[in-house]
Amino acid sequence: MTGYRYLSRQLIRVARRVAPCEREGWAHAMSIEVDAIPSDRDALGWALGCLQASCHWRLKSMRPTDFWLIRWGMALWVALVAFDALSYAGFTLNYKLGFSTAQYPYPPNIPLLDVTPLWDPILTLVAGVLLLLAVVLILRRKRVALEAVATPFVVLLSLFAIRVSRPESGILQSLSAVYQKSPFEMIWPTAGLSITILICLALWRDRRTPAPR
Repeated sequence: MTGYRYLSRQLIRVARRVAPCEREGWAHAMSIEVDAIPSDRDALGWALGCLQASCHWRLKSMRPTDFWLIRWGMALWVALVAFDALSYAGFTLNYKLGFSTAQYPYPPNIPLLDVTPLWDPILTLVAGVLLLLAVVLILRRKRVALEAVATPFVVLLSLFAIRVSRPESGILQSLSAVYQKSPFEMIWPTAGLSITILICLALWRDRRTPAPR
């Protein structure tokens, strides 16, 4: 056996291991085909092509949540967004319903809180609860996790846009001041928005990729 022939067989063996389960028949056929090629160099080229195809199909069949580090990172980020939403909802409902008579830390926010409708914190509260549910769904790799993240995310973005439109909020002025101070400080909110969108895309990829058999 020449070195080319030996190397081609070893590459085919690796390609069969790399190929996903649904391509098992194809992997078996290519292993037979390589032995039928008379030229050792042509057989090596065939084996390299088979290995490339196996890697392609393996990457295509992989789901992002199959990796525990990605899955837990996604869950942790969604949990942080849920905590932020629940904190705002609790803070606002506490003021709107009069549960607390203490002045701190309300005075700087009273103008905005007075014009904030009650449905705003209630919707935020519901969105926060859905995001907590999404954490569990992500860790359990459920297909419905996409809706559990995307729906409250859209709701929170819509509520934020409504708050920004109110002159009493001062959000636009604050963002403008931060940008004038240093444009790089806007990287963090932009990165936060991008991370959430990437999580939604990853969950969408999970849904399109069939589960391994």
